Amino acid sequence: MMNTQTQQGHAAILCLLLIPALFGLFSLATDGAQMLQDKARLQDALEAASLAIAAHNDDNEDDGSGNGSAVNQRIARSYVSHYMTGMEEIDALKIIKLSCEQIPDCVTGLAQGNSRFFEYQVTATTDHDPYFSGHFDASEKTYQIGGESIARKYQDNAVDVVFVADYSGSMGWDWSGGNQYKYQDLLDVIDAVTVELQKFNNILHADDNTVALVGYNQYVRLQNGDGAGNTCFVNELRYTAGLLDYRKTVTQVFVPKVGCVNNTSASFHDVLPTTDFESFNRVIGQFRPGGTTSSIQGVIRGAQLAALGSNPRRLMIILSDGNDYGSTSGIQNKTIANNLYGSTYQICHKIRSELDRQISGNQQVVSRIAVIGFDYDVASNRGLQDCAGAENVFKAQNKNDILNKILELISEEIGHLH
Repeated sequence: MMNTQTQQGHAAILCLLLIPALFGLFSLATDGAQMLQDKARLQDALEAASLAIAAHNDDNEDDGSGNGSAVNQRIARSYVSHYMTGMEEIDALKIIKLSCEQIPDCVTGLAQGNSRFFEYQVTATTDHDPYFSGHFDASEKTYQIGGESIARKYQDNAVDVVFVADYSGSMGWDWSGGNQYKYQDLLDVIDAVTVELQKFNNILHADDNTVALVGYNQYVRLQNGDGAGNTCFVNELRYTAGLLDYRKTVTQVFVPKVGCVNNTSASFHDVLPTTDFESFNRVIGQFRPGGTTSSIQGVIRGAQLAALGSNPRRLMIILSDGNDYGSTSGIQNKTIANNLYGSTYQICHKIRSELDRQISGNQQVVSRIAVIGFDYDVASNRGLQDCAGAENVFKAQNKNDILNKILELISEEIGHLH
């Protein structure tokens, strides 16, 4: 009996001696698992951040610190903060942008006929509190996790961008998304877009991106509207025996129209595809809105300008602050738009199909129509939803939203990320 009691006592003592060791192993395993999890999360965050930064395509010019531009820092911090849980702070964050000439693989690839690319490198270190602090020195109550990710932006194809811009009277109103009239904020956005396109055009051995613009109210205004070199408003719809002919309008969508109609107080005109962005912005800076709204007029003329493009990617971006309103030849513009955009006539499908039949160089043309609605519920515009497809219709709340969405659309067309 005594031997049993003695053995039990020894076992109890042994258990007491093992408990600290077992707890130490438990806490070590717990902190180790936490570190591995934090490492994985940081890597995911940096991968997402590098792709987002590459898509945004900022110059990455900083204040001399070498840590990257404020824009890229903000993007990266946003992703890291979102992914990391229990993080004390971001201890270090650095973004580096390398041009093709700074990347040996890119230089070698160019000689072999491969696509040019540039590279963003994003590195970060984050501080974390452990679950158990006993494994750390008194002076080090946190541990650090580091990671790095690289994203490459390939410049495969230049793009011909056609802005189909609403110049109806409401574009001359104030709005909550900016501090100017709507058309003035839109001009600033387009100017910023051309700055980004110029960056690609400055790259040696790359085709040039182009921009064009069609302004519309109830009509479009063309530089050769009368066929004799004079600028005037033109009706892009077709008629038979004085009646609107929907089918003829669709079949002749790419036929340039001539013949002046009554003028309005608006002042704008179409601008053909160009690489001279400075002149382009100077010209459209003189435009003024006015009149009612018929988006189909702009879409038809936009298709004609897209057909003049020289690049394998064609992107038509419809920019509007509201539904069609007013009437043409006694028919409501909204009714005309819904009929032409809808399943019966499918004019936008016709536009894409015809553009996609073209060959640019030795490449098949790929076209896309996108809609950016601002200062109204673009989901309520059934016509434009049918035209572009719901997945290509976007709502912008403010000036920056418009800019970011346009840049995103263009980035998708110009190249791909890796």
